[in-house]
Amino acid sequence: MADKSSKKKTGLTLACIILAFLVIFIIFLVKKDAILTNLKETRFFERVFGSTPEFVENHTPSEKETVKIPLNPQADDVVIKVEPEEKKSAPKEEAEKKESAPQKTQEAEKTKESQAPAVKKEEKTAEKTKAAEPAYTDLMLCFIEIDGDGSINRKLVKRSVPKTDSPLTTAIKAVLAGPDTTKSEERNCISLVPEGTRLLGARVSGGVAYLDFNDAFEFNTNGVEGYNSQLMQLVYTATSFSTVNSVQFLIEGQKKDYLGSEGQWIGSPLTRTSF
Repeated sequence: MADKSSKKKTGLTLACIILAFLVIFIIFLVKKDAILTNLKETRFFERVFGSTPEFVENHTPSEKETVKIPLNPQADDVVIKVEPEEKKSAPKEEAEKKESAPQKTQEAEKTKESQAPAVKKEEKTAEKTKAAEPAYTDLMLCFIEIDGDGSINRKLVKRSVPKTDSPLTTAIKAVLAGPDTTKSEERNCISLVPEGTRLLGARVSGGVAYLDFNDAFEFNTNGVEGYNSQLMQLVYTATSFSTVNSVQFLIEGQKKDYLGSEGQWIGSPLTRTSF
């Protein structure tokens, strides 16, 4: 009976040992990587066996994992860090980009600087050309043309003159000065505005041109036709401007009802239909 009891105990003990071994083996298989890493960091195998087991040496290192390579058995171990190639190349590419960016910026600035003087020279040249070229404007002047039978006709001629701030004044003074006989279109023209007539002032208000003349404007030696013609010349000249619809004549700053002894009406603004 004692032998049977001892055999049962031995069998039970052996079964427990085998079961424990299986549990440990299963745990080892599940957590193999963590166990091997811990054993490697603590140099367990080196202390126990004197060297690293083969299955540890063949273990593939992860990224940035430290691999120990014995260069000299008697010297200290040399530690070499192995990094992925992609991560090494990235900083180089960034550095190349940073280096190329300032170069491109400098080249662009140089290009702008080289182009700027040329543009400025062209602008200055254009400004000089504009300043050198006198600005002209066309005026429509009214003169008188006498036919072979003695009839009096008005004639509108275009004259190009330098631009001024008061083109109406320029046009009226041009009529007072008379036609330019050097121009073919004015060669047969005359002016019946009395000699000695001077323009004292000219302004436009509400479409009415107020023309102020000296007292010489009142005396015309050509009679009724002369008075009518001098008024017509000035009305047609003034109303050639889009801002003028009629003309109010003044003598020495004063409004008068009639002009000269012939009694030409000037008491209200005159238009082209007045002739």
